[in-house]
Amino acid sequence: MIIDADGHLFETEEVFEKYMEPPLRNYRPRLVADDEGHNFWVVDGATRYRRPSIPGAFTPGTAAPPGGKLAGARRASVGSQTLSNVKERLQDLDAEGIDVQFLYPSFLLHINSWGDGVLGNGVCRAYNAWLAKVCAEAPDRLKGVGVVCLQDPEGATREVQRIKETGLAAVMINGTVGLTRLDHPDHEPFFAEADRLRLPIAVHFSFEFPGVRELFPHFFPARVLAGIFPIMAGFTSVLCSGLMERYPNLRFAFLEAGSNWVPAYVERMDDHFENPRYNARQLISRPPSEYLHSGRIFFGCEGNEASLSRLVREIGEDKLMYSSDFPHADRTEGTASILKGRNDLSESAKRKIMEENAQRFYGL
Repeated sequence: MIIDADGHLFETEEVFEKYMEPPLRNYRPRLVADDEGHNFWVVDGATRYRRPSIPGAFTPGTAAPPGGKLAGARRASVGSQTLSNVKERLQDLDAEGIDVQFLYPSFLLHINSWGDGVLGNGVCRAYNAWLAKVCAEAPDRLKGVGVVCLQDPEGATREVQRIKETGLAAVMINGTVGLTRLDHPDHEPFFAEADRLRLPIAVHFSFEFPGVRELFPHFFPARVLAGIFPIMAGFTSVLCSGLMERYPNLRFAFLEAGSNWVPAYVERMDDHFENPRYNARQLISRPPSEYLHSGRIFFGCEGNEASLSRLVREIGEDKLMYSSDFPHADRTEGTASILKGRNDLSESAKRKIMEENAQRFYGL
């Protein structure tokens, strides 16, 4: 069996129009289109649709449903991209060789950066209700991951219980909440509830980190740094701030930021832990590497990553989960087949990466 631990869908206006509760429905996300047919989300009076300041500046709109040139770039039908046609998504999974797919949003990947957390969690409730209904059409193959907006910690805490009740497999957050760290005291009720319910937490890529995102106007350096920095910040919160000690039932996955940085970063953490001048034992009782190897930390990986065999040797084969990134336009097609055919990984490692590690993280 091949389990895709990190697949995606593209949200549509209909999700929020149909499922958002009044009176927040009046402020639901909406789409505008440019002259080429590209779609752009408008949320709470704000949009990324603006004239670029320099050539190559960040171009918004790629997290919207297909329009214009984007429809072909994603190499999937509209019905498959948006899950408006589950049969078409299943056909695509068959073509990719994927048996089970865990579904994450695209537009809502950045929900934890929204300034209005109450509106954010209203959007999350609508999305989660819709996603649970869609996954019920193919429950053996499609598994939904719920979302919350930690800008409203109380609302996020309540939504965790709904996520569990509706049968969604995990809850997604980002590595930072705007300019706030994950282990901030305001977020403790959220982690406590997820711990009580034994709900896995997926810390997913988002480049909506203020400051870092705005440091580089050009898309290339902004995408490189802003994409990984929040994940590293979230990883630091989890391993260096006592979250794993306070909440022993939690499992964390760090998705779509690669993982070849992990060994060097954990080595740095351990080095600082052992230096008495940094007072690490005020926060945690064990070296960060012990939390890494606790069986509660996982990372997403794609089947064509050149450093994958080295990473298996350095951190072990029990932490990596195959992730397709389907149907995003910048993915590589057929990575499940690439992973199966690699001769630099043992059969044990491939079996764990393609199936067993995802089963352990998501609790299948």
